[in-house]
Amino acid sequence: MAHQHYDKPISGKKLFWTIVLNAIITIAEFIGGMISGYLALTADAIHNLSDVAALVLAWLGVKGDAMPVTKKSTYGYKRVEVITALISGVSLVIIAIFIFKEAYNRLLHPQPISQPWLFLTVAVIGLLGNVFSILLLQKDKGKSLNMKAAFLHMAYDAISSVAVIIGGIIIIISNFYIIDVILSTLIGIMILWSSYMVIKESVFIFMEAVPSGIDFDEVMDAIYNIPRIKDVHDLHIWSLSSHEIALSCHICLEEKDFQQGPEIIDQINEILRDKFHIGHGTIQLEKEGCFRSNILSYNESNHREKS
Repeated sequence: MAHQHYDKPISGKKLFWTIVLNAIITIAEFIGGMISGYLALTADAIHNLSDVAALVLAWLGVKGDAMPVTKKSTYGYKRVEVITALISGVSLVIIAIFIFKEAYNRLLHPQPISQPWLFLTVAVIGLLGNVFSILLLQKDKGKSLNMKAAFLHMAYDAISSVAVIIGGIIIIISNFYIIDVILSTLIGIMILWSSYMVIKESVFIFMEAVPSGIDFDEVMDAIYNIPRIKDVHDLHIWSLSSHEIALSCHICLEEKDFQQGPEIIDQINEILRDKFHIGHGTIQLEKEGCFRSNILSYNESNHREKS
């Protein structure tokens, strides 16, 4: 039985240069924040430092996903990217908490800004670096959960940089310090939402839940409706990674149709590939009369005779 793969290579080189770029931005923002006394810029530097760590995790995830299968790990190391995405998602939560804390501190202890042009220059350079990083990762963001998490880090860091710049300009012009608190809080809320989505998807993959976008009953009916198949049971659908789906099931045939088993399996795999984008199908043939009691393995009340 042939297995279909839909992997499009993810560029580790793009991630590497994004890591280098954001490390430079982080250093520049730390220096600029210390010299200007603008706490928001220092906070954004810390935020960006966590992004560098997330990008390193993403790079490790890409390398793990590309590692070959072994006798010890027969599916390879595809879930390395899910592990790193989960860590990245949790780090987003920590970042949001840090932003909330810093916003509260700024509300209680507003600080004047010295050398505003230095601050604005560093902040704008940081924003341009974030935008360039987003462009580098744009094409790969949908290829894995890990890359999605890395892209979200860059996207929200760009939003954070915009807020830092806008807040700083308003404070310079009007001394209206509360705008910094408002913008920081909104950024924290957006980051929490994005981290929730990444963490949720990662946990579902580890729990081997049916992937989002796949309807269990629809898959079962599609297999069942193939001619000569009398029953389908022991059907399991799960994710190997964020972009690879696996399926296993038993199909029952009449004894006279057993010789056509390989042809029927090919039909099933074609439907799984074309309709549901399931590339790893493991189909076991059984003769009619095999019964299971588990509702997900075999539901006697839903058993249908086909003419």
